[in-house]
Amino acid sequence: MAELVLSGLRKEFAGGVVALHDLDLTVGSGEFVSLLGPSGCGKTTALRIVAGFEHPSSGRVSVGGVDITGTPPNERDMGMVFQAYSLFPNLTARDNVGYGLRVRKQPARQRNQRAEELLDLVGLADAAGRYPHQLSGGMQQRVALARALAIEPKVLLLDEPLSALDAKVRLQLREEIRRIQQRLGITTIFVTHDQEEALSISDRIAVLYQGKIEQLGPPAEIYGAPATPFVAEFVGTMNRIEGVSDGSGGVLSDGGLLTLSSAVSHAAGRRLLVLVRPESVRLSAAQSVPVPGELVGEVASQVFLGAVTRVLTVVAGLEIRADVPSSVAATFPVGARVRVEVPREGTRVLDLDA
Repeated sequence: MAELVLSGLRKEFAGGVVALHDLDLTVGSGEFVSLLGPSGCGKTTALRIVAGFEHPSSGRVSVGGVDITGTPPNERDMGMVFQAYSLFPNLTARDNVGYGLRVRKQPARQRNQRAEELLDLVGLADAAGRYPHQLSGGMQQRVALARALAIEPKVLLLDEPLSALDAKVRLQLREEIRRIQQRLGITTIFVTHDQEEALSISDRIAVLYQGKIEQLGPPAEIYGAPATPFVAEFVGTMNRIEGVSDGSGGVLSDGGLLTLSSAVSHAAGRRLLVLVRPESVRLSAAQSVPVPGELVGEVASQVFLGAVTRVLTVVAGLEIRADVPSSVAATFPVGARVRVEVPREGTRVLDLDA
């Protein structure tokens, strides 16, 4: 285990394209940190700099307190699993896993024993003698993971290793990766654009946008308390309600007045953004005579998601989504008038004038 520190990493490509803007990140010993963000946000560039495949324009990378910024990739003591499996087609699974040990001149008996131990760890003990073309995509990715672990690296780097797999295999393998990482206690960086993956297996998540970390924190914090509008929009589904503070805990929006205790500290006239997850919004049948201050809208559509159904309501032109149990979704048919309640708990208010 070793602490990984990225200090002021900046990467500028030809033509003045800046992929990373003074990125600072510390990954603790044995910690699993995901770099999450859309394509082009800089997450893979950061990983390649850590691996040594790219050199930063400025900044440094250190492992265990040792600066390795100028160290060649083969001397960094890191294991990397790529999006493409990158297995040697002419080598068996056992020989693929033991390749790094072979390069390090380890005797054949020891490296074969180590390779078989790791294949057993990833659930492929019976496939040691098979060639890559005889393995499924999920099995090949397990071999690639075992190969990365064979050299007992200080840091494990995973570059979207699950994106080419089908949904069921992806779920199984991400759970396997997390189990192995926790068992070995290896410092890990996982690059992904899939928010569900990042939320389910990370100790912390760094959400990147345009080469900068928008927010860094535990999954529950990233999901439940987004620090910026981008994080709120990117991670999960979020209702965005813009309005103006009335100075006494209310937000005046196009849909009406929201009474939120979290808005109390904002002075009157401040532009605010209220963020609320669909699962926090409550729907009920609208009264025949509207009550002042209530948000009343019309159901525009329903999307069945299994246990819940996402109901889209339109309140004075403002779209608000609510997740309701599918068993009661029939009580909110398209065209029905409904009362929309945005509770005080489960909301996040950002000051757009800050």
